[in-house]
Amino acid sequence: MDIIEAYKNISIAAVSDAMDRLGMAGACMGISPLQFGCEMVGRAFTVKYLPARSHEKASVGDFIDDVKSGSVVVLDNAGRTDCTVWGDILTAAAHQKGLAGTVIDGVCRDVSDSLKLNYPIFSKGHYMRTGKDRVDAVDYNVPVQIGGVQVRAGDIIYGSDDGVIVIPQEFEQDILETAEMIEQKENDIRKDVSLGTTLKQARQTYGYHALQAKAQKQEQK
Repeated sequence: MDIIEAYKNISIAAVSDAMDRLGMAGACMGISPLQFGCEMVGRAFTVKYLPARSHEKASVGDFIDDVKSGSVVVLDNAGRTDCTVWGDILTAAAHQKGLAGTVIDGVCRDVSDSLKLNYPIFSKGHYMRTGKDRVDAVDYNVPVQIGGVQVRAGDIIYGSDDGVIVIPQEFEQDILETAEMIEQKENDIRKDVSLGTTLKQARQTYGYHALQAKAQKQEQK
């Protein structure tokens, strides 16, 4: 099974617990879904924004044509909530191209159009004021920051009703295997409880309290 598809079969909570166990930070603070019920898993295409005319290498941000189907667009607008970097035209184009979703360290606008298309957007909120003449897209597929977490091009981005987590590509297999182990044990606990076992006993049986205990810390590159 493709690793992206494998992650779609694992809860984001299990992935977060796995990263805790492996000593990795990945949960993006303050980033929430535009609507509940939308999930996304895909590899990051990153975009870095800076205040307008503060950088020689700037563009209007027509990057969407270069993003591959199934990718997640990751926009670093330094957490700004006073102007947007994503609206209805980008939503329409992303939906047409089959992108997995968009994550913004900042805000989006044209909410109703995105809701109609059921396109997954995760951000710090929504606001109507344009980013034109306020911010410029200055670089693509470079390391960026989303909710205090570094994202690099190719990292796996997982978004759900619970928020967004960044899965470093060099550890994606280790994280997946650990998450699958954690989720299996939690499923076993639920099953035993449904059959009449006390929660305390079920947790003891499957070592619940040790599931998130740090195993072997790995250094992110």
